[in-house]
Amino acid sequence: MEGGGTKTNLATFMRDRRDDEKQTAGPFLTISRQYGCHGYFLGLLLVDMINNEPGQAARWKVYQREILERLSEETDLAAEEINRLRREKPRVLVNFFRNLSPRRQQQPSAYEIRNRITAMVRNLCLEGHCILIGMGGAGASADLDNGLRIRLEGPKEWRVKRIVEAEGITPVQARLLIQQRDEERDHLQKIYDMKFRREPAFDIVYDCSSFSLAQLTQHIIQAMKMKGLL
Repeated sequence: MEGGGTKTNLATFMRDRRDDEKQTAGPFLTISRQYGCHGYFLGLLLVDMINNEPGQAARWKVYQREILERLSEETDLAAEEINRLRREKPRVLVNFFRNLSPRRQQQPSAYEIRNRITAMVRNLCLEGHCILIGMGGAGASADLDNGLRIRLEGPKEWRVKRIVEAEGITPVQARLLIQQRDEERDHLQKIYDMKFRREPAFDIVYDCSSFSLAQLTQHIIQAMKMKGLL
């Protein structure tokens, strides 16, 4: 009986904690994007306009690379290596031998990295006044109120042109990069969909080929105002 009561109390505690988080979270904005849709530049425009809104007291911040850098300090791994590892698919033999290695604690698995990033992203959403670029932000905040989750997409050839201009590479190289990055992000999205089920996954999906960054910024800010985030 005592053991059962402990489990019940723990379950009640976790449920109450989740309810408290829902009520105290935000405001926050998450931006998910296909490769070639420049979400970080949009985030910078948004935070600049939001922080200059009349009567806006709290300062909003953009987070993307900053999350990887925080985790880099925790693990002594380069931010680029963390970003690569978090997209890595499970490899049974590699993971088996890694578990036997005394260096395992120095080299966290993709699963461990994704879990830590999810926790960091969620904490930022709870603190509020943040714009989160990628990093599974929509999934990590799936059960939290007082936020807006947007998705940026675009036709493939439009994205190719953008990447060619931004990276100075050939269209062939750009298409290969898009295929690689899209496969990686599809893999991550499936993982997040299994862990954080929310339908639909996003509040708003934009076709970036139809709007300029300035137009997207204005529309998103208006949407945030309609939801009472600003």
